[in-house]
Amino acid sequence: MNFKEAVENASTNSDLIRFASAYVIDYSHLSPDELLSAVIKTAPQYYHKENVQKALDNVVYNKDRNIRVLGDLILKTILLNADDFISTQSDTENDILLYEQNIIRESAQGLITKDTEANKNYEFFQFILETAWENNNDISPDEKNLIEKIRRRLCITDYEYQIIEAKINKYPKANNEIHTRKDISNVRLFLQRMGIIISIRDSSGIDYDVLPLEIAKCLRRILSIEIREYGYSELLKSKHVRNKAYLFGILEKGRVPFSQSMKTEELQALCINRVNPSVLLGGYSPRDGLDISELYTWCQELEVKVSGQKNDLICRIIEHYDDIRKRPTTDSQEDNRSIYFEYFEHLASRNIGELRHQGIIDKDLQCEKHFEEATDYIFEKYLNHKPLVLKGNEHPDGILSFNDRLIMWDNKSKETPVNLSDHIKQFERYLSASEKPVASFLVIGPSFTADSIKLCTKFSMSNNTTICLITASQLKKLALKWKNDSPFPLQNFRQSGIFDMDVVVS
Repeated sequence: MNFKEAVENASTNSDLIRFASAYVIDYSHLSPDELLSAVIKTAPQYYHKENVQKALDNVVYNKDRNIRVLGDLILKTILLNADDFISTQSDTENDILLYEQNIIRESAQGLITKDTEANKNYEFFQFILETAWENNNDISPDEKNLIEKIRRRLCITDYEYQIIEAKINKYPKANNEIHTRKDISNVRLFLQRMGIIISIRDSSGIDYDVLPLEIAKCLRRILSIEIREYGYSELLKSKHVRNKAYLFGILEKGRVPFSQSMKTEELQALCINRVNPSVLLGGYSPRDGLDISELYTWCQELEVKVSGQKNDLICRIIEHYDDIRKRPTTDSQEDNRSIYFEYFEHLASRNIGELRHQGIIDKDLQCEKHFEEATDYIFEKYLNHKPLVLKGNEHPDGILSFNDRLIMWDNKSKETPVNLSDHIKQFERYLSASEKPVASFLVIGPSFTADSIKLCTKFSMSNNTTICLITASQLKKLALKWKNDSPFPLQNFRQSGIFDMDVVVS
């Protein structure tokens, strides 16, 4: 949507006033029609490169850390990757919350690489961040400026920066606290006042965040963004650049850390994060990359213009993939875990006869496995928390990130009530081996003995971890009740003893 179309479809006059305040003189004294005319007349100021750069700097180096973090996500991660640079406001918020959760989850795994130099850079950058945060437990604009220069010098991506900051419990907020929708709304208003984004409303009353086309193009030039991430992923699927040997060569010449054992998908992900598509196709020198005959063939296949020099062909290929609209993903194969979810209580109580009769299991041993899979499914699909990847053999059945701590759980599939004392030493081993403190340990079973409840109270009195006993029927009921796109508040699992549905807060 171009600039004129965007301002003509502003959600409300208040939104237009806010957007106009960036460059329109005496905006508060104009009638709605006069205001619209004035904004359209001053349009070139909104996408003049120096003005856009100044507005962007005001985001990146702002004193308010919420603006720095969320402004970056709204612009670079969401809108510049969206079809037509437009996103519904609800999608913007949901995508940001999910992104922040994923960063925290990934930080628990760390940045894994076999490249010694890259590991040293990560360690050094982590030291820089830890030192900066020691001062007033915050990052000043000047410190942020210095950190950005060091990040670029060490060839550390924005994503790696976020992972490292989350690893030291400072992203997206202190103690890995997730931003709220109110936080996002406040930063949205700030970006509108900076004249970067505008809100529009469709005939159904749905509000959208919009980067007018002219501003989006200017931002992309400033940020050296050649293609939307989805388009780049589609480009990388082409037979012309799918060869692992070719990707190895490009990554090696670009000094991007990688392993020969990496799968093609992993190499492609590295390219998206570390290599511009023009470099992928054209290489680092005139003799690098694809030769002109292959680029010519590729253009023919795409049915785009084939005349011109090598750079011309590369630009047309990139433009073609940049124009591809993101298609919603569909899964033709039903997730088996949804079936196990239907029989969740039967799996918990080991109702072998019914499970075999319904074809849920073939062997008795599958009962425990499917019980665990159904639990993963509940947390991921219903409660909107993706479990962490588990390493080694000695670990609980599941782990979730909870701010700067963890929540663990273990499934106990039994025909009789679970007796906690039979398993407490096993759970204590999991807790002592954890790299992060554990806020709560959930035990999921068919039912529990009275002695188990007493043991929970005794355990919490001498430990910083609570043990919460939750039955399979309770967890399933909670999952069905939580019909919400937002993540379920994990602090509700910090109950000691039997889980109480009546005290759950949203």
